[in-house]
This record gives sequence, C-alpha cells and structure tokens, in this order.
Amino acid sequence: MKYINRLHRKMIFVSLFALLQVSLFSGGQDDSDLLERMSQMDGDGINIQDIETDENYGELKKDINKYRKIVDEKIDAAEKLGTYYKLIGLKYLDYSMYRLALEAFEEALDIYPENANVLYYAGLTSARLSKTEASQVESTNLLNQAVRYYSASLSVNSRFSSPMYGLAILYVYEVDQPELAVPLMELYNTIQKSSMNGRFLLAAALYASGREGEAVDAYNFIIDRSENSLEVESARSNRNSILRGETGE
Repeated sequence: MKYINRLHRKMIFVSLFALLQVSLFSGGQDDSDLLERMSQMDGDGINIQDIETDENYGELKKDINKYRKIVDEKIDAAEKLGTYYKLIGLKYLDYSMYRLALEAFEEALDIYPENANVLYYAGLTSARLSKTEASQVESTNLLNQAVRYYSASLSVNSRFSSPMYGLAILYVYEVDQPELAVPLMELYNTIQKSSMNGRFLLAAALYASGREGEAVDAYNFIIDRSENSLEVESARSNRNSILRGETGE
C-alpha cells in the first residue's frame, strides 16, 4: 500500500511538473521552486530532475494542453458572465429595481470579489433598498451591509471618492456615527476639490459630532468659494443657525 501511495504521489508530481512547464511557456508566473517545496512538504524526497524522464510524461503533457484550452474557455466565459451581471445590475438600478440590482451585483462579486466599482454599487444599492423595507430589522441589516460594501470598496481603492461619500452619508444620517464621516470627507475634499456637496457633508458631519466651530468654518468656506447662489444661501443659513444656537440643521 505504501508503494502504491508513493507511486500515486509521484504521478501527481509528474502531472504538476508538466502543467508548470505549460504555464511557464505561456508566460505565467515563475513558480520554479513549487514542485521542490511540495516534495519537501510531502516528505517523499522525489528527484525533480528525474520527472521529465518518466514514461508517462509525454502523454500527460498532451492531456494538460488539451484541458488547458478548456480551462481558458471557462475563464473567458466567467469574465463575460461577470460583465453581464455588472451591466444588468446598472440597468436594474436605473429603473430603481434595487433588489434585482443587488442580486446582480452580488453575482458579479462572486466572479470579481475585489472589484472596487462593483463593491461600491452593491453598497449603494443596499443603502437604497434599506429605504423600501417595512421591517426595521431588515432595513438595519441592509444599512450595515451597505457600510460593509462601501468599506470593502475603499479597502481595494482607498482614494475612490464615490464610496467615501456614500459611507459618510450613512455615518451622518443613518447609523449615527458622524465622527467617522469627518476623516472620510476631509480626504474626499482633497480629491474632489471643486465639490461643494463634499463641503456641505463635511460641515454636517462636524456639526453632528459636536464640533460647531469647525462646522462654521466649513460653511464659511462654501460661502467664500461657491459660485452658486443657492449653495451660498444654504451655507449662510446653516452657519447662522449654528451661531444662534439653533439645532434645526
């Protein structure tokens, strides 16, 4: 039995060696020490240099070339399927079909789990879907899910401004953690320098965090820099409310 197991493991090494050669030949990553490390871990002491002389090596290499093409076709199909889910998710979102959109984005994440854009849209859709839920428990679950998706998007791309803004909105207006929104919006405003929406949200986060003086400064920035009369009027109104000690913001 020990001899059979040893022979079986040797055949696995022969197969892997052939596959590795095909991968290297096609421009894959150089894992030339992979088999040696596997041999050491298995404790067989198989001589890697002898693998090419194995009587089954040629036939195995033919099989690997055959099935490599099948694998490549499957990868191509998966990429196309991922693109389909992204596109259909955006279309559902355009029609406010939030649950279907979320399902599509989550399907896309099964294929592209570290795609910052898909993670962002999954967060956006979760947040919007939370507004339509009659159940408070489910609404809260969806908000928490939106926070996780936005945060995951930022973990992939720390300077992606869209999930920064979306996450800050949730922190200020939905989950009562405005202090967490402040650093997000400070960074956002260094990226989106001309966005007055970012300045308003920063001011709201500062005010909700009890930092009224800094909120006044943020509104003054808008008053001084914005060329939009409605923005200036709104910022002045909010600033004056803070200065009068009102809490109607």
